[in-house]
Amino acid sequence: MERGLSGHFIPLVLDVVPMRAYWIMTRQWDCDPAQSEKALRHFLDAYPIVEYCPVSMRVLHQAFDLARELHHDPFDTTYIAGALEYQASGIMTTDTDFKRLCHLKHLDYVNPVPTRVLERFAGWKTGRYKSM
Repeated sequence: MERGLSGHFIPLVLDVVPMRAYWIMTRQWDCDPAQSEKALRHFLDAYPIVEYCPVSMRVLHQAFDLARELHHDPFDTTYIAGALEYQASGIMTTDTDFKRLCHLKHLDYVNPVPTRVLERFAGWKTGRYKSM
């Protein structure tokens, strides 16, 4: 992410993502709403290189089509549809489900979490996580 924010590439962000981040920060992580707003406003103002791409009707239709094609939920396929619509080279996310989705749609999958850390949590969803 730092490489993009420093100009090595242009980060594309679906326009609803900052509000989704705010919702996660305040509702799931119980962060202070005022501080969460302050942090997000700082990000918006500090990084003008980021391009905010609209989630258009076309992107939404494509997301539903991809959900059927890829046998995956439409929420995640909205990101794939957006990446394809705006000709992104890939998706950066900590969500490991995107590895398969990106591969199927010829997009780069970038997970900023080191592999050694991901391996420790590989069985977490199924309850077979490794002790720390």
